[in-house]
Amino acid sequence: MGRNFLDALSGPTGILLLAFALAGGIAYAVFGASTRHRLRRWYRNEGLTTAMPCSYRLHECGLDSSEPHHRSHIPAWRLRRLAESPGHFFIEIEGVDDLVALPKRDLSAEQQAHLQDWARFCIGQAKPSDTDAAEQSATEPADEAPLDLRFRLTREDRTAMALRQQERFWPRSRLLRRTAIGLVFALLLVPAVMLLLWSIDPDRVPVEFALPLFAEMAVKTFWPVTAGLCGLVLLGHVATPFFMRLNAKSLGKTLHQRASDDEVRVLISPKGTISRQRGLESRYDWAAFTGIERRGEHIFVLLRRGDPLLLPARVLNSDQMQLFDRLAATHIGRAGDTA
Repeated sequence: MGRNFLDALSGPTGILLLAFALAGGIAYAVFGASTRHRLRRWYRNEGLTTAMPCSYRLHECGLDSSEPHHRSHIPAWRLRRLAESPGHFFIEIEGVDDLVALPKRDLSAEQQAHLQDWARFCIGQAKPSDTDAAEQSATEPADEAPLDLRFRLTREDRTAMALRQQERFWPRSRLLRRTAIGLVFALLLVPAVMLLLWSIDPDRVPVEFALPLFAEMAVKTFWPVTAGLCGLVLLGHVATPFFMRLNAKSLGKTLHQRASDDEVRVLISPKGTISRQRGLESRYDWAAFTGIERRGEHIFVLLRRGDPLLLPARVLNSDQMQLFDRLAATHIGRAGDTA
């Protein structure tokens, strides 16, 4: 039995197992580097590689940030902790997976010390108030915000957001390119292994005899290996969209369980858009948006930088939808210079 097992390893089965072992080892070794490379490529495709001016103000009530056409406020009681890496400080926000990243290269030693003192004083010390300061100072008159939308994000809403991000990270063109590369690898794997084995002792079989012999072996003996690898590549191509949807559902469920069930309020007016959620506030000028994308029962208001603003279509009646379409058509892309 042991001899039969060793004989099997020296045949097509052994080559297939060796191929899988090599592929798995290489994937494990380069996983971190490939992930960073994909992220950098994704940032480049999204136009996020250029530096963007951004200012932060730390105070006892929380953290204010200002970017071109976008201002936000995070109350102190929503801040979780200050984390540090060799090149950055990260401010974690309670109930939100996003981080505020502060590069150390742009902070003086005095500013870094002030940041740490502020974190010890503010983060985890403040308690939520009955009425947020942002809500008090940013109340919009009724005629200034013709659209006042209130809703709670469901698991389906978070799933739709996760699926959209995954599809942008893995667009159809990249999936086709990956499949083409996989097919080329599958077709060349057996010839490459045979050439490698022959190169160990080329004097045993002269090249004029080796090439016809290898061609015959590849066609008659090893074709199941090639066909199996090609089949796996094609199966992966067909199954990838299904697994992306499955992963988005799992991620949406996880995010929904981790996030608090807070009401989201979105005020849309000719001046811009305000989004509030349990103390967090973001103000967007219309110049911050690039367009509208509708996906089933969800509306994504696309930002020049950052994740889009999600509006479930269920919270807009027909009159509100028409008003929203008019405001978007009138103001998006026409509200000043781009960021």
